[in-house]
Amino acid sequence: MSPKKLAGHMVVRLLICTLVLATLGAPARADDRRATEAVAQMAAGEDLFARGQFEDAIIRWKEAALRFARLKDRAGEIRSLLRQGAACHALGQHRLALQALDATAALLKDSPNRRLEAELKGARGALSIFAREADQAEPLLRESLKLARAEKDPALVATVLNDLGILLTAQGRSSEALAAAEEAVRLAERSGDRALAGQARNNLADAAFGAKDYARAAQAAGQAAKAASALPDGHARAFVLMGAAQLLQRIFLEAPEHDNALRAQAFRLDQEAGEVASRCGDQRALSYALGYQGALYEFEKRPADALILTRRAVFAAQAAQSPDALYRWQWQTGRVLARQGEREPAIQAYRRAVATLQTIRNDLAIRHGNRNARSSFRDSVGAIYFELADLLLQHAEALRDGEEAQGLLREARDTAELLKAAELEDYFQDDCVNLLKSKTKKVESISQTAAIIYIVPLPTRTELLVSLPSGRLERFKAEVSDEVLTETVRQFRLNLEDRTTDAFLEQAQQLYAWLIKPLEALMANGTLDTMIFVPDGALRTIPMAALHDGTRFLVEKYAIAVSPGLELMEAKPVAQTPSRLMISGLSESVEGFPALANVPQEIAQIGKLYGRNDALMNGTFRRDALADKLATEQFTIVHIASHGHFDSDVRKSFVLTFDKHLTLDDLERYIRPAQLRDQAIELLTLSACQTAAGDDRAALGLAGVAVKAGARSALATLWFVNDAASTQLVSDFYTELTTHPTLSKAQALQAAQKKLLAQEQYAHPCYWAPYLLIGNWL
Repeated sequence: MSPKKLAGHMVVRLLICTLVLATLGAPARADDRRATEAVAQMAAGEDLFARGQFEDAIIRWKEAALRFARLKDRAGEIRSLLRQGAACHALGQHRLALQALDATAALLKDSPNRRLEAELKGARGALSIFAREADQAEPLLRESLKLARAEKDPALVATVLNDLGILLTAQGRSSEALAAAEEAVRLAERSGDRALAGQARNNLADAAFGAKDYARAAQAAGQAAKAASALPDGHARAFVLMGAAQLLQRIFLEAPEHDNALRAQAFRLDQEAGEVASRCGDQRALSYALGYQGALYEFEKRPADALILTRRAVFAAQAAQSPDALYRWQWQTGRVLARQGEREPAIQAYRRAVATLQTIRNDLAIRHGNRNARSSFRDSVGAIYFELADLLLQHAEALRDGEEAQGLLREARDTAELLKAAELEDYFQDDCVNLLKSKTKKVESISQTAAIIYIVPLPTRTELLVSLPSGRLERFKAEVSDEVLTETVRQFRLNLEDRTTDAFLEQAQQLYAWLIKPLEALMANGTLDTMIFVPDGALRTIPMAALHDGTRFLVEKYAIAVSPGLELMEAKPVAQTPSRLMISGLSESVEGFPALANVPQEIAQIGKLYGRNDALMNGTFRRDALADKLATEQFTIVHIASHGHFDSDVRKSFVLTFDKHLTLDDLERYIRPAQLRDQAIELLTLSACQTAAGDDRAALGLAGVAVKAGARSALATLWFVNDAASTQLVSDFYTELTTHPTLSKAQALQAAQKKLLAQEQYAHPCYWAPYLLIGNWL
């Protein structure tokens, strides 16, 4: 279920809310002028809401709330707050909607009312479906449903079932979703709420589509459209029509028959929705209706017609001040223009689309990143960034060289960078990246010996943008598509973990030919000794150190580090002050994880280097003890020798302590305060973590762990490493850091890896390659 469609459901749900709340009675002093004015403001807000003018409706309901508060009319005040929450939700303003519902909850504490409590829990549950509080959605909706059934209110039960069906469909629980939607349809029709019945039929169609029952999905969508045609003009009618149209289009694309009649019906429904929106002055609904029609023409390869409708959709979205709609149609404009060969106008359209998207990026990242969403931020809108970068790179190539070309290359790189920041927000479900970006500066200026390689995989080729100490960007191109590159990377990762074979060499040499060989002449000038990679997608799951030129591994020639993004590392030289080490570890088997027999030796060796003998070990390595130590002492290095796991679901990513799982949120809570005091941890080491091969989303957690925790860099592993080899490598790394203070962290890791590589029993990269230095390499 799309977020916009969810907003449509919310509109209908809260229209019902108003009718039910009205039965609570008029204010105590109905003849009082202020009471009359409050009621008039509520009615005016309802009229505006029905026409999709949500911002204006909020203004009216706020004024009503003030009047009800002066009258001490709690029921009226609660009505106005619930309506404000509905309008904010329809606008996608999650935080403001929550504030309104929190205020409602506070009032209900003083004036308990089971009917209103059911409404409030239902509203909170619906709001939580695609928000940070995703875990709360089902419990809240279930509680609301129980209360609504106890109140024997069919309209309210139907409303909650409708929202529950949306949630269950989003979670892939099709049979449960179908049952909820079917009951919602029956109860909505019994209560006479045709708008809600239409929405419920669309939900029924969506659930059937998820179950791949395309015939039933088409039937339910057709019934929803028929029900919508009987509704009065308004926002709800328009969105029921468009919801049905979108479902019919999806069925056309997915069902084996590819029935063109479905597409034609979808177009007619979008046209009808546009006519409805025009008649009632609903610019937001009009924008979507026109945009969807333009998309159908784009699909039919009728660019002229597509462009006319899409530009009208842009105009309507601007009039409605709806960025959620605007970026879609600006993007669609760019796509159509690009396919017509109009590169420069297309670039302008894409620039506008990205600028608009950035204003709501955080909301979209939260919406797409939680467990109820069936797609990630990258899946949903990531293409917009890559498509713009592709056009910019093409344009730079046409100009060949010069300042304008350099500017286009930087813009292409910066555009890809925007996606990387959004992906981390999407994965971590917070805006931790914003705390760091204010501290970043141009990384090219801090080292005269490092080249920063930005990798941009595209559908027809892979672009390599290399930042040099001079500030100049060099561009190289590998003739390999993102699809082929990804397939090769996945096989490479699988083969790397098999220590019994050298099968990895085939992919190691192929990847070297694509990604490194084009840069060899540039790197051979004698001054560059470090390569900093900013990988993308599947490339995050492999160690670049293990690429092979046919004679040597890449790490034998260069120190190597990776970064989740140029703006996502606090790139400044390490302060020349004595390092203070906090060390902890787990050698015993806990929760079925194997014992790490060599951890005591690792901890003893590192502790000796830094003069520390106060390690948190086994029984003393508890979450609370770690938190207390980090809160009471200042450290520059935090070393944790324990099992760690990075999962595609951030809630399942953790570091193992003796008593509990240390989540990434815990790490942030314990470590980040030092960064906020401008005393950031220089290095966070996690010496026994693992990320599943082929799980690009889980790799986001590993790539962004330093950003999340508030450390300047992290040393971590892609897969679980042989215990003895790990102890040796980690000890050698710290030895290099302490005995050669002029070495960078990347160079210290290189030296440690080369020492292990030189030993016959550890020469296979499965032993030394998985260690990644992430973030500040200095």
